[in-house]
Amino acid sequence: MSALQNIRKGLSSTGSSIIVAVLIFGLVATFGGFLTDPSAPSNTPLKINGKNISFGEYNLEFSRISSLFSEGDISEELIDEITRNSIISKELVYQKALDLQMNVSDDYVNTLIANDISFQTNDVFDTALFAGYMARLGLTVNDYRELVKSKYLANALSDFISRSEFSLDSSALNFIQATNQQRSLSFYKLDLIEISEKEIIPDSEILNYYQQNQFKFIEPKKISVNYIVLNENLYRDSLEVSSQEILDERNLKEESDDNSQTRVSHIQLSFSSEEEKEEQLSIANIILEKLSDSITFELLVEEYSDDFGSNNNGGDLGYTDGTILPEEFESEIKSLSVNDISQIIEMPSSIHILKVTEKNEFLFSDDEIKEMILSNKSQEILNKTLLNIEDNYLGLTLDVLNSDLGLQIQKSKQFDKDNLPEELLSFNVSDEIFNQDDVSTEFFGPYEDETGNFLLFEINDVKQETLLSQSVAQPEIKKILQLEQAQDTIMQELEKYETKAIDNRLSEFNSYSLIKRDSSLLPDNLLSDLFTVSLENPVFISSQENGDIYVVRLTKIKNSKNLAKKEDIEAAKNSLKALNSRSYLDTFFKELESSSYIN
Repeated sequence: MSALQNIRKGLSSTGSSIIVAVLIFGLVATFGGFLTDPSAPSNTPLKINGKNISFGEYNLEFSRISSLFSEGDISEELIDEITRNSIISKELVYQKALDLQMNVSDDYVNTLIANDISFQTNDVFDTALFAGYMARLGLTVNDYRELVKSKYLANALSDFISRSEFSLDSSALNFIQATNQQRSLSFYKLDLIEISEKEIIPDSEILNYYQQNQFKFIEPKKISVNYIVLNENLYRDSLEVSSQEILDERNLKEESDDNSQTRVSHIQLSFSSEEEKEEQLSIANIILEKLSDSITFELLVEEYSDDFGSNNNGGDLGYTDGTILPEEFESEIKSLSVNDISQIIEMPSSIHILKVTEKNEFLFSDDEIKEMILSNKSQEILNKTLLNIEDNYLGLTLDVLNSDLGLQIQKSKQFDKDNLPEELLSFNVSDEIFNQDDVSTEFFGPYEDETGNFLLFEINDVKQETLLSQSVAQPEIKKILQLEQAQDTIMQELEKYETKAIDNRLSEFNSYSLIKRDSSLLPDNLLSDLFTVSLENPVFISSQENGDIYVVRLTKIKNSKNLAKKEDIEAAKNSLKALNSRSYLDTFFKELESSSYIN
């Protein structure tokens, strides 16, 4: 992914996550009905209280919002609406922050930009890269600084509002007691399937339904196939690996050491003259003395290093395999173990002190190396077999492959398009199979799946799609008509049992005592309704997605009087605080909206 794509996706490094992503402003409030400012120019996508929003900012936010959805999941018009709402809400909060005299220094804004990995090459801020992206977006450096500042302050004010909310212990205790409340109920379940099975359907209705809906009752096309699945596991059992092969492979791996990776941090002291160089060398020696006095490398990075692309993350330069960093670095790194500190390294315009923080070396057991060798050998045989098949056997049948190459043929039962055998699913060959209308005279393939298996198949038998006869379709038709008729019956039953619930005649009802909110005995939506009704109006109806209906009467409420644990009270206070802050933010946005001009 390019750095520009990273920007558009809202990706950023530690300490700069607000640079291109403040999604909360697009979700907390839906802005509609703003007063229109008729003076807004046509060369800007938005004007908010007299401030023009650039197309660069709009395009960044539009691309970021688009990246949150899969292609085709949401229309471009809706993405445009979400984008505008996000920008509007961010900008209104930012303007309010300025009214409140909130601010952030230019140096800090510069630091946020410098730490954004989107603008870094080899973990170092790349000025040319940054300037190029700004040019593509049609933004000046100052435009982008303003965008970063606006999102930072908007986020800071929103965060302050959220964190300023509080709740009392007494409120939390009431909340816990309400949450732990228990309720008793009586209910009657009207089971749609059970009722439908008792419905009587005349044969004449079944016949009439069949005559009018024959096209709905189809026996799908069915096919059976012969197939061969090829993979490297076919050959493993016949292969052997000697001790010498294992030793040779280990030596080869250790010599190349392709898997060796070393992670390095550094302190950089730059200079532009010989006089500055001498000063920096003196500082470098002071740093080494401080390191010997057990002052941490990370603290000294923060205090001395002028590489502002890495001085906020302990000087981390990432991993090298011995070829990535300058030769002077790599030569020194070879002699260092984990946590070792280098000597002073002089470069043409800077001085460096290195620390090795991690090493991933080649460490494999003999069994693991044996598995590698077996995999390589079996893969090599598999590749030769596939080449042999493509060169010499295309246009022939699987029987020939079985005879010449000893490849085992498997036979499937008949299946339709929606029920492919499990062993064929990963190859995505449903269309190829069901496009065939005749028994094969040659095999198809090879087809490869994502795990390195290969499939060859041929059509063994084809049964074309046919209409079902009335006698075969009758059981299905009967169930359809029974369910339709049960819809009317269940409503009649509902009226009868609702009257019984209201009159408190509950002899046919089931009862549960002291049910909690998180009970698994009842459907979730029924439980939700149960804890919203009162004893003054205790009867309610709860309909389920499967067509079942519950007629329910609340019979008792028991409030919790237990003292809550300290940690439970704190958790409840946090929950209430989140609810209160969300409510306050909604009110805050509405107040900003009511006095804003947006175009």
